[in-house]
Order: sequence, then structure tokens, then C-alpha cells
Amino acid sequence: MKILSMTATFGKLSRQTLTFEPGMNLIEAPNEWGKSTWCAFIMAMLYGIDTAARSKTGVLADKEHYAPWSGEPMSGRMDILWQNREITIERQNKGRVPMGDVKAYETRTGIPVPELSVAAPGQVLLGVERSVFARSGFLRQSEMPVTEDESLRRRLNELVTTADESGASDDLAQKLKDLKNRCRFNKKGLLPEQEAKLAELEEKLQQLSALQQQVAAIEERQKQNAATAEVWENHKQALEYAEYLRYAEKLTAAREARDAAAQALARAQEDCAGIPAPEKLQQDLLTVQKLRQTREELHSQSAPAVPQMPEVDEPFRGKDPESAVQDAVLYRKVLSQLENDLRKPVPYIAGGICAALGIAMLFFVPAAGGVLLFLAAVLFFCGVRKQKKLQEQIAQLTERYHGIPADRWEEKAAEYAKTQREYEKELANYQQALEKINSGLEENDRAIRDLTGGESLTQFEENCRVMQQKHSVLTQKQTLAKQAEDVLQALSGAGKIVEAPQFPDTLTCSLEETNRIIAQTTAEQHSLQQRLGQCQGQMETLGQAEQLEQEKAKAQARIADLELHYRALVRAQETLVQATQELQRRFAPRISQRAQSLFGRLTGQRYNRLNLLQDLSVEAGAEGENTLRSTLWRSDGTVDQLYLALRLAVAEELTPDAPIILDDALVRFDDNRMRAALEILREAADKKQVILFTCQSRERNVEGTK
Repeated sequence: MKILSMTATFGKLSRQTLTFEPGMNLIEAPNEWGKSTWCAFIMAMLYGIDTAARSKTGVLADKEHYAPWSGEPMSGRMDILWQNREITIERQNKGRVPMGDVKAYETRTGIPVPELSVAAPGQVLLGVERSVFARSGFLRQSEMPVTEDESLRRRLNELVTTADESGASDDLAQKLKDLKNRCRFNKKGLLPEQEAKLAELEEKLQQLSALQQQVAAIEERQKQNAATAEVWENHKQALEYAEYLRYAEKLTAAREARDAAAQALARAQEDCAGIPAPEKLQQDLLTVQKLRQTREELHSQSAPAVPQMPEVDEPFRGKDPESAVQDAVLYRKVLSQLENDLRKPVPYIAGGICAALGIAMLFFVPAAGGVLLFLAAVLFFCGVRKQKKLQEQIAQLTERYHGIPADRWEEKAAEYAKTQREYEKELANYQQALEKINSGLEENDRAIRDLTGGESLTQFEENCRVMQQKHSVLTQKQTLAKQAEDVLQALSGAGKIVEAPQFPDTLTCSLEETNRIIAQTTAEQHSLQQRLGQCQGQMETLGQAEQLEQEKAKAQARIADLELHYRALVRAQETLVQATQELQRRFAPRISQRAQSLFGRLTGQRYNRLNLLQDLSVEAGAEGENTLRSTLWRSDGTVDQLYLALRLAVAEELTPDAPIILDDALVRFDDNRMRAALEILREAADKKQVILFTCQSRERNVEGTK
């Protein structure tokens, strides 16, 4: 399988895409670019998200660690080449399961690929479980050691010892183990079941015997309790009969009290007949209070002062303000016109001309000259008369304003109009206030007459309070009558006819003590009956003693047969374990030889010996060292190189078609060993895809690296 491209919405990645080549892929990027996130995304696309994992202190579960920062749902796409087919795998959320919906189809045609549309398509693509791939072809700098895993151990063991991965030896061991466990596994299996059944049968027989004894004792105690209960019930009957006699007396007294209360109520109802209801009386009293308060407020209000009439100049006295202003404007214009006419000399000029012409004409035409002189005299006379008339008119106008200069007529008229308007406004306000007070008093008097019908407020109020008192007495009588009736009803409902006791009573306990003793006796009798029923039910549940004895014998015989079968299975399992251990002694050489070859190349042949132990831990020896030492004796870089060699050897055997993915796996390699590692990876890239994520540029700068 080869990865062609990936698109992820996963952790910090938001719809980002990464493409790869079929062979060697070196991806150099700085820290926090997302290299580890891409690696986790590959594992999630192949094997899904472990939803059962829970976050712990300092460690986040993948479903929380890689929840998209953008807030979008977790999703992804992976385009791969598998069996010469280009296939697209898509994942998205399925309900609350992140990336739980898997869809696989051919990239070009869209034809579904059902065998890959499963929760863990990596198991089909790579042929191994998640844990095997994580411990072989998936290398992270923080997870370089090859830790022991049952799936990895099983596949390596089967491959090395039987040359295939059919699992026949493990299947046989598992079948023997299953058969043995079926007989006995801790406290489970057929043997423990039969032993438990035998113990249960013996316990049932013991319980059955004990229950039979309990039933006899309970029945005897029930007889004794029944006799005691009869005596105390008779005593209770005697006490209740005496109480009934006292009750009858109370009932008679209650009837009498009820009748007296009913008579008093009837008298109170007669007193209240024909008078207004309490609500109406209360409303009338409130109205009286409001009317009295209103009248007091009206009397307390003082009428405003009468406005003083302003002094008025003689020309404007008695005139309307608007007319005074209009007259002043008009008369001022007329005066101006008269004065203009008075200054015009037209008649005198015409008269002068006629007189001159007349004198001149007397010498030539005496008649014409006389006419002209007469005309001149007429003109002079008319001019004098007109001026006199104009002067009289001007004098009349001036006299009208009593010596006020003509240029102040309009000003004085405006002042008079303003003063007169203010006076009229004050006078209107005074009259309005006075009318409001008088109107309020009249309305108050009318409301009082309507309310009292002509009575005084004091007398009307006193009458209302007297009628209220009558209603109050009626309410009290109603309450007393209701209480008396309730007492009578309560006594009538509580009482019952009690018969005399059946036989003479000699006990002296109170009713409370008697009830307590009867209750105890009844409770004990009820408890005894319950215990009797329980015992009988338990006996029915346990079954018949004869049948239990037969089942006990069958269980003992079955246990004997199973113990014989179990011993035979233990012997067969021990024999198979011995055979498997012999095969496992040949487990390591094949992987060890390949890992040793790779480790020698990585270290410049400094280490020429390597031993793979059964738990997948390794020991190595350098040239000149007499003993093999574990990784605890080696430097961190050497340990990384040792486990890189081991992981590559395991990957060659178990996942030949799977890509090799490395996340900062060469960080602690020196330049020489890094160069050797890159050569080995390029050789591997000839057969399978290699994806190397790194945060440094050394890998790209090493000579010969493409």
C-alpha cells in the first residue's frame, strides 16, 4: 500500500492537504507545524479513534487531543494505491463517534470498496492489527523501543516457527486452554458450577429442616396470641361503650347550642333587613370623608385680589385697545396729509399770476383785465379759506390727543393697548378663580344633598356607623351559628353506636394503653403470619427433600467425572507448553540476524552482535566487549539506532507492503549514522513507501539525499 495524498480536519489541521511520492518522502518542517498531528491522522484513518480511551493527568485521549481547533467536525480523506487500484478512504463523525463513518471507493470511478469500508481498514490494507503496525513500521522518536504485545508476539512466533501466520499452534493451545477453563477457571467453569450446585443442594436440605421446625413454633405462638387478643378486644369494647355514653351527652349539648345560635342569628337578620349592604355603607362613609375634605379644601382657598384698573390718558379712556392703536395710526396719517396740504401755495401762485395779467390787460383790454383781477381776487379768497379750514382740522386732531405730540400718538396708543390687555387678563383670571371656588362649593353642596337626602353629613355618618354595627353583629352571629353547626356535624359524624362488651371486663388499662397492646398483638400476629408464609414459600422454593437428595447424588457423580477430565486436560496443556517453548528457542535468530545486519550498518560495524529476547527486548555487544549488554548501558542515540534496526527488521517480516512512517526518529543520530540510516531507508523505499517527517535540515543536507 502507498499513500498518495491526505486531506485532514484534525487537531490544528483545517482542510489541509499533503501529497506523497511512491518511494522516499522527506518532509522537513519546523516544530508545531503539525508533523506529529499528520502521523496521528494516518493512524486514525487506518485504524480509527479509540473512543474508550480516557484522558489522564498530563495525557489527553486522541478524541480530545485532536479535536479540530476550528470547531468543525473531525474528518479526513486518504488517497492510496493498493493492489494496483487507486482508492479513496473518507472518514467523518458518526453520531458521537469521531471519524466513525468510513467510506471507501475507487478514486476514478467512485465504485465502492466494501472490504475497506470498515472501522479499521488498515487491518485489511496492511494485514496486521493496530498494535503490530504501531510497533513495527510506525516510528516516533518518543516510542522507538519495541515493547511486548500479544498480537506482535503471536505473529512473530507463528512466522518464525511455522513459516506462515496460520496460527495452528496457538489455536491448539487456545483450544486446550478453553477446554481447561471450561472445566475450571478461578471460580468459573463446569467443576465450580457442579461444586456450587452440590453445596447449594446441601444448603437447601439444611434450610428445609430448619424451616420445618420454625413453622411448628410459629403456629403454636399464633394460638397463644389469638387468646390474648380476644381478652383485650373485649376490654376495648367496654372502654368504647363508656365513651359512647359520654359522647351521647355531648351530642345533646351541641344540638342545644346550635339551636340557640340559630335563634340569635335570626334576630340579627331581622335587625339588618332593609338596610344597605356593608359594602354600600363603607362606600358611603368613604364618600362622606371625601366630601368633607373637599369642602374644607375649598374654604381654605382664598380668592385672589381684585386687579387695580390702570391709569389711562384722556384720549384713550374707554376705548378698545385695538381701536385705539388703529385710530392713532389713522389720525397720524391724516394729520401728516393735512400738514402737507397746508404747506402747498398753489392758489396764491395762481392768484398772483392772474392779478399780474389783469393789471397788464387794463391798459389794453380793460374788460379782460377786470375779469383777471376778479379771478385773482377769487383765487386769493379761496386759498385763505382753504388754509383756515386745514388749520381748523389740524387743531381738532391735536385737541383730540390733549397736547400729546403727534409723533407719540402711536407709541402712547401701543402702551395703552398693552396695559389694557394685561388688566383684562388679570381681571379674567380673577373672575375664573372666583367662579371655580363658587362652582366647587355648589357642586359639593349638591353631592352632599344627593348622598344624604337632605340630612347633615354628621347625622348621615352616624346612621351609617349604626347600620355597620348591626352588620357586624350579624357576621358574629353567623360565625357562631356556623361553628355550632360544625361542632354538631363533627360530633354526629364521629360518633357511632357501640354495643356493650361480650363478657364482663376485669382489666383497668386506659384506651390508649389497650390500643397499644392490641396493636402490638396484631402486629406480632401479622408478623407471625408473614414469617409463616415466608417459611412455607421458602419450603416450596427449596422443593421436596426426596428430590433434593436425588439431585445431590447426581451432582457428586458429575463432579467425579469432571475432575478426571480436568486432570487429563492439564497434562495435555503441560505437554503442549513444553513443545511450544522448544519452538520459541528458535524464535529470535531470523529477526535478530536482520536487525544485527542493519544495526552494524548504522553504527559503522561497531556493534557486531545482537540478541532478541523472548519479551522483544534486545541486547547488543560492541567489538571488543566480551558480554552482551542491555539498552540501559548504551547512549540514547545508540538505543534509537538499535531499535530502528529492530523495527525495520520486524517490518520487513510482518508488514512488507505497509509504508514506513518516521516522526523525528533520527533526531539523536550523528551525521555519519544519519547518513547510514538514510541509505537503509532509501533501499527500503525501492520496495515500499517511506515517509520521514523531520524538524531539522540535516537529513536533506546529507550528501546523496534526494
